[in-house]
Amino acid sequence: MHEASLARLTVTENLDAWSAYHLGLQHMYRFNRKDNAAAAALFSHAVARDPGFARAHAGLSFVHFQTAFLRNTDDLATEIALARRHAERGVDLDPLDPFVNFTMGRTFWLQGDLDGSLVWLERSTSISPNYAQGIYARGWTEALAGRGLDARGHVDLAMQLSPLDPLYYGMLGTRAFTHMTLGEDAEAAQWAERAARSPGAHVLIAMITAAAQAMAGDEVRAAAWAANVRMRNAALTREDFFRSFPMKSEAVRARVSNALARFGF
Repeated sequence: MHEASLARLTVTENLDAWSAYHLGLQHMYRFNRKDNAAAAALFSHAVARDPGFARAHAGLSFVHFQTAFLRNTDDLATEIALARRHAERGVDLDPLDPFVNFTMGRTFWLQGDLDGSLVWLERSTSISPNYAQGIYARGWTEALAGRGLDARGHVDLAMQLSPLDPLYYGMLGTRAFTHMTLGEDAEAAQWAERAARSPGAHVLIAMITAAAQAMAGDEVRAAAWAANVRMRNAALTREDFFRSFPMKSEAVRARVSNALARFGF
């Protein structure tokens, strides 16, 4: 935030790679089309100024990941390939950067490869044991893999380490999902509600909340969150949801699918 504040005082054309990168981060975490495009432009500017800047390549990986993750494209294959390509370039340039390893790990989500994702996320947090976003991403991947208690420990640690994190809503959403995997529906609904009402929460968090409230038996809240999802992206379906969140447990997947189906997804 400090680096971005300094960069805002600079004329855009005069931004150096470091300043452009930090401004890009400010846009990247907002998870909407306009800001994602702005982040992509700033990371590209950083790479043009310094082709060896590994974190700028990782930023480009993140923005392409985001486009595919939120289904903001009709060409998923290209976005997934670009996310992987920029992550690989970042790893080539600086294999010991935790953010670079984090972005590589997240690209495997897009292909449903949770084991492949965990290898890179574990590497990221081994390099930097206090890296909250890496720890959170490990927790989310473990939750999708059906390891709810392991996931809960990691996401709770991430929230303690970074209580003002721009991805804090995702941490809350992961906490909700750990309860969903263990059949603790009332707790899942409470955490999901907190996640969806947090600053920056994207449309898929609202979709998680609709499912969690339906599973907890609160049809009114579930319907309200389903309407919120449709207002923000009317094209989203259950299939999109499960491509973004490739759950290993067939039982949990079936429960979530049935909950979403009740509201037309």
